[in-house]
Amino acid sequence: MAPYARTLWDAARNEGVAESLLLAAAPMPQGEADMPLADYLAMFEAALIATDPLFGWRLGQQVKPTTYGVNGILLLACPTLGLALEQVLRFEALVHDLGRSSLLQQEGVAVYSWRNDMASHAVAGALAESVFSGIKTCAEWLAGRPVMPIALEFTHAAPRGSSLASLAGVEVAYGCPINRVLFPAELLALPIPQANNGLLPLLQGHAEALLRERHQTEPAIVGQVRQVVLNNLGEGGLKLADVAQALHLSTRTLQRRLTEAGMAFQDLLDTTRHELARHYLASSAMPIGEIAYLLGYRDPAAFHHAFKGWQGEGPGSFRGRSQRTESPL
Repeated sequence: MAPYARTLWDAARNEGVAESLLLAAAPMPQGEADMPLADYLAMFEAALIATDPLFGWRLGQQVKPTTYGVNGILLLACPTLGLALEQVLRFEALVHDLGRSSLLQQEGVAVYSWRNDMASHAVAGALAESVFSGIKTCAEWLAGRPVMPIALEFTHAAPRGSSLASLAGVEVAYGCPINRVLFPAELLALPIPQANNGLLPLLQGHAEALLRERHQTEPAIVGQVRQVVLNNLGEGGLKLADVAQALHLSTRTLQRRLTEAGMAFQDLLDTTRHELARHYLASSAMPIGEIAYLLGYRDPAAFHHAFKGWQGEGPGSFRGRSQRTESPL
């Protein structure tokens, strides 16, 4: 998340936060090296304390294509805003490990949601605000025009003394079940002026390669757990204790090692299921019920619900769209 960290650094320095204060919180990575998640959060907290509760939203307003690394170039090649958001969902792990996004459409309204995996951290609220501000800013520089949402909802409590509604230009609700923004679904069809359809497949392939490389360079324990999950998904009800037994570890030891690696077992299980589901749906004619069974779901409805949460659409819809467009996965 080096580009993401650079945007945080620049935003804080532009607001007068002392360089010494930021470096005391966390060192900046050299070159293209990634900044550890804990360091990013520490620097974010230092900047937030030195400024005010609205720093998170202003941080999001500073994003630019380079903030998202290779994803930024990929987004610029997409023909529509909707397709660009799909790439955000697919390759979010290449940008950061702060949380995960989903996108739904219902009755003419699009709902972009974000699961905050740092919900217990002191900067959780400002972090969520920075993500949504960044998505709005990103959408506007892609479409080349203002993008006005209908409503903005956050799980955290309203910060004291702040008025985000006036800054965001939209009604803001706090203490909600999920973090999400609602906007007219028609905005998803907005064309991206600088789109390059010929370059898009090449960039998608490059992003996929980076995603695979990311898995290859992950901590050994994560790779070991992933392999056990892959080998045992079809048995259903796979639990941390089952994986620990397969690796000849105690459940507590495995939990500790995963925590040290910055990975939660359920997230790893869900990510593996999501990737396999996309592969099966896009590249085979296997019935959805059979795919659900292979992924460890005894109830196809449970798989449908899970896939919609990961992908922002049901498995049938994803399969139909993937096979119509023949998009590379």
